[in-house]
Amino acid sequence: MKNISLLLLLSIVLFASCSSTENKLVGTWKVEDVKTDFNESNTTPQMLQQIVEIQKQMYFKIRTDSVMVIIINNNPHEAVWSFDKGNQVISYHFKNDTTVYKLGDYVDSFIITKSNKSFGVITTTYSKE
Repeated sequence: MKNISLLLLLSIVLFASCSSTENKLVGTWKVEDVKTDFNESNTTPQMLQQIVEIQKQMYFKIRTDSVMVIIINNNPHEAVWSFDKGNQVISYHFKNDTTVYKLGDYVDSFIITKSNKSFGVITTTYSKE
């Protein structure tokens, strides 16, 4: 009976660890949606469209070994990622660089990034393929 209880306990622990948020992050993430909140007197519709298109050209791959590959205009850039369970924030830094960048917040199976620009805010939502 002890062996069955121990096996059941180990199975539960293994299942819980496999469904961790970090494991859910592993994979390729592409742009699902881009929203802009700009001061309309400082922008044109063409500028808004161009900004949205630029955002859509970036995607990233998160791997289990803490490596993330960010692809911008088909050019890969390797970085190291981390996840803060407390506030559900994904951050990264490039190798040989101590500057840490916030990738976004993990919310309901999406990664949401907000970028504050001089002309307004860009909110990009990424979903996993």
